[in-house]
Amino acid sequence: MRLIKLTALAAALGASFPALADQTLNEIVVQSDRDDFNSRQTATTTKLVYGREELDRMNELTVGDYLRRLPSVTFTGPPGTPKDVRLRGMDKGYTEILIDGEPVATGTKERQIQVDRLPLDMVERIELIRAPGADMSNEGMMGAINIVLRDAPHARVASARLVTGRVFGENADQDTWNLSGQYGNASGDVRWLLNAAVGQRGELKTKRKSEESFNTATPQVRTAWKDEFEDERVVTDTLDFSPRLQIKLSSSDELLFTPWITRSDERKTKQVDKFKYDTPADGSAYVGDGRRDETEDKLRETARLRGEWKRKLDRGGFSLFAAAQRGGEEKDKTALEYNAAGALSKTTLENDDKDEREWYVGGKGERKIGQHKLSAGLEYKDKSRIDKKTKLENGAVKDPGRGDQFDIEELRWTAWLQDEIDLGGGHHLTPGLRAFRNKQSAIDGLGLASGGTITASTPALHYLWRMNPRNNLRASLTKTLKPPKFDDLSTVTETPGGANSASNPMKSGNPELRPEQAVGVELGWDHFLPRAGGVLGANLFHRDIEDLVEKRTELEGANYVERPYNVGDARVWGLELDARPRMDSIGLPELMLRFNYTRLYSEIESSPGVKTRIKDQPPYVYNIGFDWQLPKWDAAWGVNYNYTPKFLKNPTEPLKPDDEAEQRLLDLYIMKRLNKDLALRLTAANLLDMVKDKDKIELNTAGQQTKFTQESERGGRAFYIALEGKW
Repeated sequence: MRLIKLTALAAALGASFPALADQTLNEIVVQSDRDDFNSRQTATTTKLVYGREELDRMNELTVGDYLRRLPSVTFTGPPGTPKDVRLRGMDKGYTEILIDGEPVATGTKERQIQVDRLPLDMVERIELIRAPGADMSNEGMMGAINIVLRDAPHARVASARLVTGRVFGENADQDTWNLSGQYGNASGDVRWLLNAAVGQRGELKTKRKSEESFNTATPQVRTAWKDEFEDERVVTDTLDFSPRLQIKLSSSDELLFTPWITRSDERKTKQVDKFKYDTPADGSAYVGDGRRDETEDKLRETARLRGEWKRKLDRGGFSLFAAAQRGGEEKDKTALEYNAAGALSKTTLENDDKDEREWYVGGKGERKIGQHKLSAGLEYKDKSRIDKKTKLENGAVKDPGRGDQFDIEELRWTAWLQDEIDLGGGHHLTPGLRAFRNKQSAIDGLGLASGGTITASTPALHYLWRMNPRNNLRASLTKTLKPPKFDDLSTVTETPGGANSASNPMKSGNPELRPEQAVGVELGWDHFLPRAGGVLGANLFHRDIEDLVEKRTELEGANYVERPYNVGDARVWGLELDARPRMDSIGLPELMLRFNYTRLYSEIESSPGVKTRIKDQPPYVYNIGFDWQLPKWDAAWGVNYNYTPKFLKNPTEPLKPDDEAEQRLLDLYIMKRLNKDLALRLTAANLLDMVKDKDKIELNTAGQQTKFTQESERGGRAFYIALEGKW
């Protein structure tokens, strides 16, 4: 793409200045890796950039498959299937996912799209933004991931990719296929691109669960012992479409239309076989204890239509834009439970519809004045969201849960101002301020209204020192804000089955929740190797979080109730190392190593005088691998290993000291070029067939063990073959 752009520019200059044509063409050097490193080197904010050449190397099936290789990224989902991305080990709600620089209407309560829905082949580049500038959304306290879709080309582009493969699970196999392609051109004043993908993805999961209950009056004596064996199979049909149209109206005016549609229809079947020991004390008399069968159909759609008018002015320009987007999820679920004799004992029918709609308008402009590059913007958003969930148990309507029925309206004004200052001597300073006013009103499942208005300003200050052509020093000071999850505001109280206790509490929301706020500091160093030979980077980060939200179980009257609270202040900090060096120094310029390591720390006062780590944060995560180009054979191959250690999942809850499983992922690819325009690629994912082993313990208030649970979860190895062509 960049080669096409530079060639077109050179041709235009040659036509206008014939005497300079040869000189201009001779000076052009095109290398996409260099573009990636240049973008990282020249950015005034703290971000890492991964462009199309980089993405093409392993060319994973989805964005999620690629993101797990990046610094500080962890994820949840079945083994080998990254769904919800987490930056710096925090809950997914602390990571903001942007498409083309803007938040997405997803229909989810966490305000985040699942990245396994997006085909990587449709993406131009991925930006990992550690600290945002004032000119972008800043609701990701731990950072943001900006997924930039392919743009309209300056000359003819035609490419396609066909992938087929299979996931090999413990009890079954599932097929996967995907067809994606891009076709575009430029003619006169019009540039356009058709960018689409269609496919079917298979996923598998098996889980073994053993649960032992104990009598606290006689410690270590089992009163119950149950086993469950779960087999889950998922087939998802996907459709993605992101055309682009750019029309040049004059030498200074341009129109851009950037629609985007993603659709996934997921069909899931799950069977859980139950067993128990009739004599749990000594583990004898092992008998069947029933079965549960579930079927689920989930349709998720996100669509955005955006238009923008741009005008170039002397030493600057401005643009006006408008957009409408919708995200929705429709789920129908049936669960049938059978007793030990095989008779149907319970039927549950569930229907869950989520619909989020949003439209927004705005404008932004910039102008260079001496050493300053001033920019400003103003935006208005109108958002509505409706959650409707109904459940029937044996034909009777079940009371709604706290997030089951919820109507929300949001009106938001946002204004920002930023100045990029060239101080000379390689020093650059970028101060900015982002301010917003958000008015929210909501009605929950009980018909109770809540809401309020939040007015806040979030300053940002970025410093860049280009010490020399090979070294950068960076520092950032930013403030970010995270609004509460939708269902955490509900006043509805759910009553689970069984006796109420600290380990089996009622569950409710808290309409008095305040947004979490954080002041973040980044301090980083980048060293760029000669001749676009790679980069070595180190970064320190720190977040002071105010009004952290966590769920706590408290005794309210005669009942234990779990609800989210603003529990106070917390700190998150760590060290991030990343390296992508080309091995010229040992005579292997075709070999590029990849390594990143993140050490994570956090602290919160979980109870008076007791400080612990924040829930769900691992102590560290790392990736190590390489890409090796083999020009003599017109081939390449590469390996990546991802590791997250076993750790205590919920240190803030001393009565539930649960372990999170160790994660080990090994992936490999081999690519062979059949000719200059056609390549064959073999990809193997989760080669180690990772198994997540978890231990869960429950204690009473006296510190005696009441329950011990062991879980073992498995996904399966996956093998794909892809045919990639350009013409």
